[in-house]
Amino acid sequence: MPPIRRLIAASAVCAIVAGCNDTRDLAPATPDAPWQIPASALPTAQEVAPVSATPPAEVNPVQRYSLAELIDIAERRNKTTRIAWEQARQAAIRVGIAQAAFLPVLTAGAIGGYQHIASPFPSNLVPRGYITANTEEVLPTLAISYLLFDFGAREAAENAARDLAVAANVTFTAAHQKLIFEVTRAYFSLDGADVALRAAEQALKDAQELQSSAEALHGRGLATIVAVEEARRDTAQRRYDVALARTAQHDASYALLTAMDLPPTTRLQTVDISTRVLPQPSGSTLEHLLADALRRRPDLIAAVAKLRASDQGIAAARSAFLPNLSVDANIQGNLGQISVDGMPYEGVKQPQAGVFLHLHWPLYEGGLLQNRLREAESQHDEAMAAVEEARNQALREVALAYDQLETGLQQYDAARALLSAAETAYSSASDSYAHGIATFTEAATAEAALAAARADLTRAHTQSLVNAAALAFATGALNANTAAGIGLR
Repeated sequence: MPPIRRLIAASAVCAIVAGCNDTRDLAPATPDAPWQIPASALPTAQEVAPVSATPPAEVNPVQRYSLAELIDIAERRNKTTRIAWEQARQAAIRVGIAQAAFLPVLTAGAIGGYQHIASPFPSNLVPRGYITANTEEVLPTLAISYLLFDFGAREAAENAARDLAVAANVTFTAAHQKLIFEVTRAYFSLDGADVALRAAEQALKDAQELQSSAEALHGRGLATIVAVEEARRDTAQRRYDVALARTAQHDASYALLTAMDLPPTTRLQTVDISTRVLPQPSGSTLEHLLADALRRRPDLIAAVAKLRASDQGIAAARSAFLPNLSVDANIQGNLGQISVDGMPYEGVKQPQAGVFLHLHWPLYEGGLLQNRLREAESQHDEAMAAVEEARNQALREVALAYDQLETGLQQYDAARALLSAAETAYSSASDSYAHGIATFTEAATAEAALAAARADLTRAHTQSLVNAAALAFATGALNANTAAGIGLR
């Protein structure tokens, strides 16, 4: 085929291949309609197998679990902590990857093949003006390369990897602390919902007693039908309140199962902590707690570790401007043969070796190194801002949790006093109404105040326990032992 035809044919083949490589049809066709997911993209049943609704064997439906036991179960099942653990392991492996740069690289390889070549040759020696040769050759090689000096680039890479490993480890700790707090909060909330349900049921009994009194007095002509209907209305209201409390109790139960990554069908019973003594106001000052938080908060420690890694990134980027020196050596074997112009093959089977010093000094790379340094400096500034944000967030959360714990305990004391007074008032009003001395309005008002006082005390008790856990979480001191020990003496 003439050369021009070969060129045209090659161009046509390239055009066809380029057209076949147009992958724009993989994207949505138009911007005004959603992409129709093809069947090939749908996950298989195995890939998205639903979580079994069967309660795990580790949960005994007849056992009452303490908070420490629930935290232990949650930590074994939680996927977030597992992900954080794998990320920490990967960060540790990357330290080993960085350390590998300090060791020599040993490579074994081989190349072999056949080649037919034609080379020009003086016509006074070869009338046709060229010679042909057939070569068959195998070149096994064993090479070693060792970087001797690089102005600290390897040390910076290893130190950065170590700092990032620290950040990954404390992030793993932070994932556990968050899990412990979520389980603790759900556990306290469920106990509070149980107490609220019992309080609503007691309020229903009180309302029913008032209704019985109203009906008895009406039967003796000492109460109007209006008072009886009002009493029945109050009883109906209390039944509704019980239904609401039972719904809240179910919601709190599901919230605890969710926090523990348990199936919603799991029957889980918890230890009653309604009589647990509340934690007393912290003996530490707010300033002391803030200082502790700055030393112990995992997110802040991780941010500082990433800042240190960014410093090493700047050092590595600067070292790239300087030369590095390495030594390269190889041992080869030349196993081949050649035939020229159809003559018999002549072979060679000889070893060969070489040792070289390699100096590499990048003088100009189109601004690549400068931009890498600018990127490293920007990453340092970003890490510095992240440290400041983590510090400010820690201070805000500790101050808020401290204030909420202090005020919550005050609310609990006030609610306890209110409940005592409401119980006395209701007992007096109920007895007086039953004997026809007080009015139904007075008795009903006292009953409503008692129900509200019980609810307020329950909320204050639950919230104080949650606030204590929140303060420990905000200062970075929350673990399974501190969570289980809240309010215990």
